[in-house]
Amino acid sequence: MSYSHLDPGRELEICGHIYSNQIDLSELVLLSSEELKTREAASVELEKAIYGKMLEVEKEWVKQAAQTLAFRKAQQYLKTPPTPHTFNKWVKGSYDWHEMSNMVYKFTWHIYENTSWSRAEQKSVIRSYDLSWYLTYNTTANPDYTGQGRQIAGQERKRFADKASLDKYLQGRIKAYAHLFTDISPPIPAEEKRRFCVNGVLLPGYTLEVTMEQAVSDLLALAEDDDLVSLAQEAQPEAAPPEVPKEKPARKSTPVKAYKKKHAPTR
Repeated sequence: MSYSHLDPGRELEICGHIYSNQIDLSELVLLSSEELKTREAASVELEKAIYGKMLEVEKEWVKQAAQTLAFRKAQQYLKTPPTPHTFNKWVKGSYDWHEMSNMVYKFTWHIYENTSWSRAEQKSVIRSYDLSWYLTYNTTANPDYTGQGRQIAGQERKRFADKASLDKYLQGRIKAYAHLFTDISPPIPAEEKRRFCVNGVLLPGYTLEVTMEQAVSDLLALAEDDDLVSLAQEAQPEAAPPEVPKEKPARKSTPVKAYKKKHAPTR
């Protein structure tokens, strides 16, 4: 009795069992013990050979299943719809939520009015305001990574006594992150790449931030040694020629005046 199962591109199972009630021993019992041992050993070796062939077939299946899985994942990648966004414009959505987004970032906010009944005015009056705002990565529905860190910044139900102070605070938060909403597809931080990948491939239209270290590394990888030497030589200022010591002018010899030897006067 055996069991086999195939899930294309995922799993292959083959399991076999032998039960003693399936075996006819009428002919074998006529042989000697030594003959039976010899035949048993030979049968075991044949089983091992068959098992080795099955292992080779399993390896062949693994390669083919990997191809099936690759075709499947590539189709899944191509079917991934673009992430919806507002083209860096403010729009008002359901339940009075406001959103500004692009392909990478999303800023949303909502104001809650806290009211209570005023006996003096005989109506509901606003006592305070709560602001909830969130800055998040605007990822696709099923990226490779959906773990912690999707929310970059934000606060939930921050209370204000009046609308003016709330508006001032909100505009300050919007201004603080305005640089993220100047392009439709701003560069993605390298460490957040998997949030915008499906099956290991970055989705169309996205780029990654290039750090200074990476830029230098890429430049060094592309440049040839001779180019680096020439660049280094161009960067260095030309050495000034060695200063030639000036010759000192020859000293003019002072003519020696002839002095007459004075003789003592004769007496």
